[in-house]
Amino acid sequence: MLPVKPEIISFLIADMVIQEKGTNKWSAIGIFDRIRAASFPYIHPGLGLYIRLADAEGNYDVRIEFCDDNNRIFAVFEGITLSIHSRLHHPDFGMKTANLPIPKPGKYYFKLYFNRSFAKGFQLDVEEMPQKQ
Repeated sequence: MLPVKPEIISFLIADMVIQEKGTNKWSAIGIFDRIRAASFPYIHPGLGLYIRLADAEGNYDVRIEFCDDNNRIFAVFEGITLSIHSRLHHPDFGMKTANLPIPKPGKYYFKLYFNRSFAKGFQLDVEEMPQKQ
């Protein structure tokens, strides 16, 4: 039997995500939905993603693609595997990025896939900072 596609109940983009040892609770520090850069192309040094799921049961390979609104992929994050034993459980996970390439201002997306099946995309707006006079 194939696993049910999870429902994504939380997706946060933050400066940092941290999992506390012992309790395994996640914290997201500096939540945002837009980046402002002085010049382009821009390399974002790193950000954190926090994802919480519901209505899932089974084993899932997670893939996250970072792409623009023309579906050009600039980064791929893989290697997260989830084993969810009950649909009553709401699993969560976090991950860190490094050196995220952003070629120009515009709309970008983090697209989530579970077992190679697209689930949902989450927008990140990128703006150019006005030049000081």
